[in-house]
Amino acid sequence: MIAASPAGAFHRANTLTYLSLLGGIMAIATALAGRLDTAGALIALAVIADTFDGRLARLFVRSPAQREIGVQLDSLSDAIAFGVAPCICLAQVAAEGPGSVHVLWWGACFAFAACAITRLAFYNVTQDSIKGFIGIPVPVAALVASSVMLLGLSEGLAALAMLLTATAMVMPLPIPRPTGYGLAMFTLWPVALVGLHLA
Repeated sequence: MIAASPAGAFHRANTLTYLSLLGGIMAIATALAGRLDTAGALIALAVIADTFDGRLARLFVRSPAQREIGVQLDSLSDAIAFGVAPCICLAQVAAEGPGSVHVLWWGACFAFAACAITRLAFYNVTQDSIKGFIGIPVPVAALVASSVMLLGLSEGLAALAMLLTATAMVMPLPIPRPTGYGLAMFTLWPVALVGLHLA
């Protein structure tokens, strides 16, 4: 049964999804304050939360409506934390660069966000018919953006990385879901980025 109001849709099964959203919001705030490396680490933390949100949710008994709300929350959170937040963070670099860099950066940021939300919308309507991934998942793309923030790449290389990552999100490239060793290696990537920030 669907909740009588949006307030009734809150469920502790979605705790990690909300924490992932919080990481994206905090990343935006810290980037606007000029702390781009901290923003990159916060996006990495958001990815860690997102990696395990589904596993946490499956521990709870929920109605079909509650499960569907959880799916929609996850998609909307991903759009903000992994689609919009990296672009706002990296746009701070564009704001400080010369005119040509400014245009290149804004183009790369728009392409990244547009491909991210297009990919999420695609999976919202096809998730029941597709096994694995087609193109790289949005959290992986966000980790590329996080790496760009923490490694301090030149403006040109960073913009190129963002454009290539945007393209990879929507390419018809089959990618199996990581399990076992592959999942462990994927989880180590954001952990390493957080460690790089703290070092």
